[in-house]
Amino acid sequence: MSVYRKRTGRKNININSENSLDNKITVLKNYMSNSKDIKDRRFKVGGKNVNTAILFIDNLVDEFMVQDHVIKPIMTNSFEWPQDTGPDAMLEIIKDYMLYGDIVEEVCTIEKMSLGVLDGETLLLVEGSDKGLLINTQNLPKRSIQEPQTEPAVKGPNEGFVESFKDNLALIRKRLKNPNLCVEITNIGKQTNNNAALIYIKGIANDRIVNEVKNKLKSVKNYDVISCEQLMQLVCERAFSIFPLMQWTERPDKAVSSLLEGKVGVIFDNSRGMLIAPVTLTSLMQSPDDYYEKWFIGTVITVIRYISLLITIFLPAVYISITSFHPGMLPTTLLISITGARLGVPLPAFLEALIMVVTLEILQEAGIRLPKVVGQTVSIVGGLVIGQAVVQAGLISPIMVIIISLTAIASFAIPSYSLSLASRVLRVIFMILAAVLGAFGISMGVLYLLGYLCSLKSFGIGFMEPLTPYRFKDWKDSIIVLPKSLLKGRPEYLHSSSAVTKRKGCSKNGK
Repeated sequence: MSVYRKRTGRKNININSENSLDNKITVLKNYMSNSKDIKDRRFKVGGKNVNTAILFIDNLVDEFMVQDHVIKPIMTNSFEWPQDTGPDAMLEIIKDYMLYGDIVEEVCTIEKMSLGVLDGETLLLVEGSDKGLLINTQNLPKRSIQEPQTEPAVKGPNEGFVESFKDNLALIRKRLKNPNLCVEITNIGKQTNNNAALIYIKGIANDRIVNEVKNKLKSVKNYDVISCEQLMQLVCERAFSIFPLMQWTERPDKAVSSLLEGKVGVIFDNSRGMLIAPVTLTSLMQSPDDYYEKWFIGTVITVIRYISLLITIFLPAVYISITSFHPGMLPTTLLISITGARLGVPLPAFLEALIMVVTLEILQEAGIRLPKVVGQTVSIVGGLVIGQAVVQAGLISPIMVIIISLTAIASFAIPSYSLSLASRVLRVIFMILAAVLGAFGISMGVLYLLGYLCSLKSFGIGFMEPLTPYRFKDWKDSIIVLPKSLLKGRPEYLHSSSAVTKRKGCSKNGK
């Protein structure tokens, strides 16, 4: 389904004050395709024989608020109206003295009036006035705040972002009570009209990065996107890169830690996550659990993750290379064991590995698409049954099943799902190189991969920072996790405006 449609909007047209109230409502309803869920109510202002109407969409507003905070105070007011009160002055008096609700804004164009109504607000119109009041009576359907689904943590908070724009901003504000926290909201998409919030800490975030992200968001205002993941594909450079150039997270604590480092966040309407820029390989390999445990434990776990990444990408390729081209590199005992296990197997090592990898990917995809009740069962039982069957049939050697299983388990240790997907693609590429050229093919692939990773940039910041260019000071919070008392300096590669922070262990007020 394509959602990247260019904006083909209508012009801003002011509503005519000379039209009757009925005509204004008809014009607005026609502008909104005369949908049947658009409701209107007519009533008169108390103490004045002036027609008034409200317009709203059923099921998007709180009808109690509409009745008690809008209609009731206007109809039952005891205001002493001046004799020469005009429609515009009456609207101002209603706004200042009668309404209990939160006035969103005073609008005079058909487009702004309709957008407010479509966003769950109530539009108030007065006979003879070309203006309207948008009143916040939203009661949008939303999911309650729940535990993060893709980024679970043993320790730490269990609150995760949800599909509510306001709730996600509140989760950030709750943890970061900082007057310098800046939130800039823009509208993206003519058809979807979704809000996107650019979030950063003024005085800490690099102004160049902030301006670059801001310009990227402006450049995609003409496209209709429905999620922050699609927005990421539009604003990131190197569209054909398999590596994520923005980080997606559904953990507010991780988002706040990134903001304190000097990074920039983007929250998108109706998306249960936040985009973080810039991103590096080391940040994709970090997990919140690293900072909720003792520093030594966090360092060991981080190193294990990097080992898992290498296993995911290279283990099948190394096995194919050794068994097909370089068996002499193995100790004699191990070589005899592998050769004995492969006796009777009709397929070369590459086809063995390819069949097992494809089967594993099918099982993983099936487990994701099926309901949770049966999804995990299918993945586990299916893997066991198929693995046992192919070994007994003599199609696959037992050691190949072990290697592919270890590779799959290692891929689950990668914290970033996007990076895990990229590593699974690289695994197949290196398998092909190993099958064609052996160790020489793997070496060429590694050199090209390193060169490509060093050329990647995320909003002007190198993807391989701080590994290259070499910045040893930034290693204390990348591959090595030092005690929190030593994590005071922000990453040098971000060139933050402020040089000191208590990263990952910020003070109570978030400053």
